[in-house]
Amino acid sequence: MSEILVDVGARLVRREGIDVHLAPKAFDLLVMLVEHHPNAVSHEQLHAALWPGVHVSETSLAALVTQLRKALGDSSGDGRMIRTLHRVGYAFVGDAVIARPTIAAAAPASRLIWRGESIELPAGTSVIGRDRGCAVQIDADSISRQHARVTVHGDEVAIEDLGSKNGVWVAGERISCRMVLTDGESFRLGSEIVRLEIGTDSPPTRTVTP
Repeated sequence: MSEILVDVGARLVRREGIDVHLAPKAFDLLVMLVEHHPNAVSHEQLHAALWPGVHVSETSLAALVTQLRKALGDSSGDGRMIRTLHRVGYAFVGDAVIARPTIAAAAPASRLIWRGESIELPAGTSVIGRDRGCAVQIDADSISRQHARVTVHGDEVAIEDLGSKNGVWVAGERISCRMVLTDGESFRLGSEIVRLEIGTDSPPTRTVTP
């Protein structure tokens, strides 16, 4: 395990499991040095990043480095973590790792295409039918008031008949049980042809309410 953990999202530093309290600029300095480890970061780069558009004396950076060294327990002057390169800059030479916030993967977008209209499907269960109360309303003569149920779970989409008069047809056969559909697959509700799309980028023209 690395001796120092730099959590960028939480703006926290831990050394051997113990929180290290840093001032905002000291934290930014540490992140910059660790990101360039083991290479040196010049005085000019550090000044531009820490004090953008502001002129500060050379001693300001030196004082900030001293503050950071002290917080990390590197105050003996032997440069165990932060090494001074005279007239150049500073380099982080300790053992550290940066933890960045993770971005949750977006759920695949699922939608039905009917008569050129794109109807987005929410996660979970939606009823397809002619009734206005259906989450996916398809107003056509061959569609029952509550015709079918479609279930979206991650990238899996399944459909089942709800005892409709004209049936649900997949691959040319009327289904009698729950069927999993594939991306781009067309099926028939009564005489209406519907196509399923999963993970497409085109914006939907209508969004249903779960």
